[in-house]
Amino acid sequence: MTLPSSAVPERVLHIAGWYPSPWGEIEGNFIREQIRLFLQEAPGRAIVVQVRSAPEESLKLRLLELDDGIRGHYLLTRLQPGRVTEALGTLLLLFALLRARAWRFDALHFHIAYPLLIHVRRWRWLFRKPIIISEHWSAYHYNFNLPGSSRALAALRRPFQRGFPVLAVSKALLEDIRRFAQRSDFPGYVLPNLVPLHGASEPGNSVPVLFCVSRWVEIKDPMPMLAGFAEAVANGARFELVIGGFGDLLDPMKAFVASSNLADRTRFLGVMTKAEIAAQLRTTDGYVFSSRYETFSVACAEALGAGVPLIGPHIPAIAEYAGESDWQMVESRSAGDWASALVEFLGRIAAGEYNRAAIAGRAATRFSVESIRSEYRKVLRELSPAGAQRNGGRDS
Repeated sequence: MTLPSSAVPERVLHIAGWYPSPWGEIEGNFIREQIRLFLQEAPGRAIVVQVRSAPEESLKLRLLELDDGIRGHYLLTRLQPGRVTEALGTLLLLFALLRARAWRFDALHFHIAYPLLIHVRRWRWLFRKPIIISEHWSAYHYNFNLPGSSRALAALRRPFQRGFPVLAVSKALLEDIRRFAQRSDFPGYVLPNLVPLHGASEPGNSVPVLFCVSRWVEIKDPMPMLAGFAEAVANGARFELVIGGFGDLLDPMKAFVASSNLADRTRFLGVMTKAEIAAQLRTTDGYVFSSRYETFSVACAEALGAGVPLIGPHIPAIAEYAGESDWQMVESRSAGDWASALVEFLGRIAAGEYNRAAIAGRAATRFSVESIRSEYRKVLRELSPAGAQRNGGRDS
């Protein structure tokens, strides 16, 4: 179904299942920023719909006014995620759509398909509105860690098999979704995350400072990086390491550092605000990432926006916006390759090979607010009847 105007829709209702809330003030921050930008381009509203784990609650509905007047609809339950919570989520979604008078909007824009669209075929006839999906998840790359014959996997594929247009934050993610969905003919578009652009500054450190910040979980794979850095120190490398963030692997990371030659040159900062990350980047010589996979990496893009070069393994989504002049590649994720790459990276920094102003300039061109707004305008035009007839929703 295409949009009902030859130009752009008059009103778009954005629906998110992951968004900052009193229970998680930083979760889904990138979704909030994207929705804010889209609302500037096409008028409308946004609602948040979430079934949330709460061991102390059997079943409790909470309706909240979130930032910028965005309405949150939360169902708190001690039930474990599964078919029952998916069904409850669909009922909550229908309640929220009715409360928002969804029939008055020209299109429904869902930010992350699961679990909001898991039962879409059962309720779409109520509203008969065009549906757009924005995606950020790395789960598609791993098939949600489900076997190929799983009935749950088949259910997860259905929203994409219905042919709804998909806005992904990278070409790599769009390819993952098409492979996951086992359908490639739906309209697909690439709209990057909104990236803070701080501009280049010269840190002026006598000893290079390396920085990384993340939610430290298994996919971030930090232990070979730390082992490689310890090996580099044993071979005479001089640097300081600043680690921000939280997560299940943070305690093992701290334990490794405390027992290694990294102890006297490493600081752990914990959860960091946007302002704290920006301040740290101004005094950083290199940004480190160790992930096995990323759908985009706002952290890496933000570092480039501050003129800070990257060091880390090859990841296709990052390679879409970072090149040799921005990035010291780690050949593999082994400790030895990390050590070798770090020594080369520190040498390039000492030789002045990284032009921080040029790095920040390239990032500003790629991630400017106006360029993202322009791409969103293009998507809305192409999804109109006239645009769909012209190009059939080809990838952009």
